[in-house]
Amino acid sequence: MKIITRDQRLLARAYWLVSHRWIAIVALVALTWLTGNLFDVELQQKPLYLLSIALIIENLLTLWLLKVITHRKKQNLYSSVRWAIYFQIILDLIILTGILHFTGGIVNPFFFIYIFHMVIASILLSRIEAFILTTLALSLFGSLVYLEYQEILPYYCLCADEIINHELYKDPYYITKTFGVFAFSSYILVYLATSIGHRLRSQEDRLTEAIIQLKKNDQIKNQYVLHITHDINSHLSAIQTSLSVLTSNVFGELKDKQNEFLYRSYNRTQELIKFAKDLLHLTRLRLSDELDKQILSLGNIIVEAINYHNELAEEKEISFELNLDESIDKYYGNMVSFESIFENLISNAIKYSNKKGTVSIYTKDKPKSILIEVSDRGIGIPEVELNNI
Repeated sequence: MKIITRDQRLLARAYWLVSHRWIAIVALVALTWLTGNLFDVELQQKPLYLLSIALIIENLLTLWLLKVITHRKKQNLYSSVRWAIYFQIILDLIILTGILHFTGGIVNPFFFIYIFHMVIASILLSRIEAFILTTLALSLFGSLVYLEYQEILPYYCLCADEIINHELYKDPYYITKTFGVFAFSSYILVYLATSIGHRLRSQEDRLTEAIIQLKKNDQIKNQYVLHITHDINSHLSAIQTSLSVLTSNVFGELKDKQNEFLYRSYNRTQELIKFAKDLLHLTRLRLSDELDKQILSLGNIIVEAINYHNELAEEKEISFELNLDESIDKYYGNMVSFESIFENLISNAIKYSNKKGTVSIYTKDKPKSILIEVSDRGIGIPEVELNNI
């Protein structure tokens, strides 16, 4: 399981802001062109196109800044990314104020777009930082409204008289009411959003810590299993050595019945050693988080798995039908994993087959996968359990 740290989460969200700004740029250019050319609305197209270019420059600068931050060592990544987000939001607010200036100011019904940046700041940054940026947004918007009201800045209307009353920017009652409600609503919204954002970030941090602790515990368990398995393997090897001396008749000939049980013990010990080695291998893989892959033969693995359970198959007089596609005999994968899969499937097939039954193994190459079927003619699976598979 890959652990995503707090730094990585914030960095991903900084890039998320960049990707969505590209969408906003396309939308701004498209709306400017459509409004000015198709809907016969008098619009300051040139300044809006220049502001679109400013957004493009901002995005490119942000991408460069994030790249520098991620490649620079010995620094607080979380703090640096937060400053990068600060940089983005401040520039966005300034450019948004410019867009509103050329599209009707406070009379433009879309001035509430400031709220998007307030919410984003509430989710990604601390409560104080979110309130600072909210105050900055309201200050920029309020300054624009005041300067247009005092006619220090020229007022640019959308010139859609059927929809918008362009004299409202001179109406002090309308300005006070609209700006007051907007400011009050913005602060309430930011308070609620920061409360939710703080809870979500706390939960994410706790979950990350829990996952890290689980990973540590799992590593301790794997270390213990590795140690125990190594000891078991050593003892089994000693037993196998002693049995091999007896099977070689160094101390004299044994009776047939003695030889039969001795060879059974020797073979079982050999299988246990193989199992212990596989367990050692799998435990080392879990500790290193790497999967050792190689070119392997599916046919050989299947035959070895059958031989592994040959004694049980002979007791039940089970026969095997093999229909293996030779074109996929060579496969790139993990040997231990495939051996474990086939040994389990064949073991279950033998276990649940009737006496003198047949186990069929079928492989076929598919366009993007390999089909492997292990089937038997045994008792089957009850219908009520089929949904659990």
